[in-house]
Amino acid sequence: MTGYGWMLLVVTLAAIYALGLVGYRLLLSAKKLNTEIAKSKELIEELNSFEITTPNTAEANTGADLLSLLGQRRRIGLAKEQRIKSRRRRLVQRIKDIDIEKR
Repeated sequence: MTGYGWMLLVVTLAAIYALGLVGYRLLLSAKKLNTEIAKSKELIEELNSFEITTPNTAEANTGADLLSLLGQRRRIGLAKEQRIKSRRRRLVQRIKDIDIEKR
């Protein structure tokens, strides 16, 4: 074999090796894709088996219900304000507790 023959052999073997690597990567990608497709099919089946719920129709409130609804709304608002104030208080306390000398 001449130098040309050896070079052709080396190039051919390198090309076959590169093709093998590409094929191996394609195989790994196909396996990952297959697992993702299986997961997607399970999720789609779960979605399709979900029972469709119909929303409740809106009902008009009477004047007697109005006072209780307003009271409930006010209690919710006050509870929210208390949560906000307590969170602020905790944050301020944490800031006060930071020891600047340690830095």
